[in-house]
Amino acid sequence: MKKTKARIASRFLRFKAFVIDIFLIYVPILYLSYFWLGSKDAFLHSGFATALCSFLFGLIQALFLQRKGQSPGLKAYDLYLVDFKSGKKISFLKIILRYIIFFISFGLLVGIFFSFIRKDSLNLHDILTQSCIIERLNNNA
Repeated sequence: MKKTKARIASRFLRFKAFVIDIFLIYVPILYLSYFWLGSKDAFLHSGFATALCSFLFGLIQALFLQRKGQSPGLKAYDLYLVDFKSGKKISFLKIILRYIIFFISFGLLVGIFFSFIRKDSLNLHDILTQSCIIERLNNNA
């Protein structure tokens, strides 16, 4: 019989998963908006377009996370977004709140350094939404 254990994913694995999400979700959104607006310069001068792209990225990522607990980047490294206490998937609204806190805290640079001062390496958005990204470890018992 196999027992499944989990631990909080390392900063490096979470970062690599986020980079994959950027390339698979955010970059196509940017290219579509460049095409729609006519050029990169038109995009850069449109506050609405830049905000809309960030919103769409968060929404699409939230839909992935709500359905399976994984975005494409998390799936690539067999990582999951779960509730701290129960170990189960978190709600859609909590995922959206998590994204908003992530966006604000990293924009203010607080989010970049927060995990380095904590022993468990959790970020501000993890703590405030009581969620974390885990990697599953399979051990034979």
